[in-house]
Amino acid sequence: MIGSRAAAASLMLLAAVSGSLASAATKKSSPAAKGSVAIGGWTLTTDELEANMGTGAFKAPKHLTMTRADGSIVQADSATGNYRKKQVVLSGSVSVHDASGTFGLKSASAVRRDPATLTADTVTVDDVTHLYDAAGSVHYAQGQTTVDAQKAHLNDITHRLDLSGKVHVVQGERTLDADTATYNTLTGDGEADGNAMMVFPGVTPSIATPKPIILHGPKIP
Repeated sequence: MIGSRAAAASLMLLAAVSGSLASAATKKSSPAAKGSVAIGGWTLTTDELEANMGTGAFKAPKHLTMTRADGSIVQADSATGNYRKKQVVLSGSVSVHDASGTFGLKSASAVRRDPATLTADTVTVDDVTHLYDAAGSVHYAQGQTTVDAQKAHLNDITHRLDLSGKVHVVQGERTLDADTATYNTLTGDGEADGNAMMVFPGVTPSIATPKPIILHGPKIP
């Protein structure tokens, strides 16, 4: 499905971010004054960071910013999680910008890509089960590709990405709209279902059908 491999990759970057948050949390047993902490190539800045050394639970109740030397940046209004369980929830105006555009995908590392940005109301990461979720006005942008949906769920074990809620994908002059869409980040196979419509430049009329549109191994830029 056009643009979906990169959209999935953006959720995978958050696994590394959650690890950095967890590492920072282990160093704080009580609220700390605003400052910067460098962890794993990221610099974390926030007003307050708390952690329970026994349970592993941590929270950053105020706005946080994480930056990397290459220009990548992660921001959220707050974060909670558990560093022992490798879980984190970023909440409120979440923005993840990756300067390399690869989001850590090995399959994308050999190809130069434009910077990419993911925004959502909340992002949930479980780096043990390799499940990643973005919810609420999910928007992904890279070059000429944009992906919008209300929810995105990535299972990095099965390589399945599920998009739901007013799915709208734009790549150049091509567009895809559907109620739901699934995409396999490994094989490139995808399926759009529910009021699915695809529009190609110079082709009239557009394709509109109540049945699923199934795409097999489409070219991903």
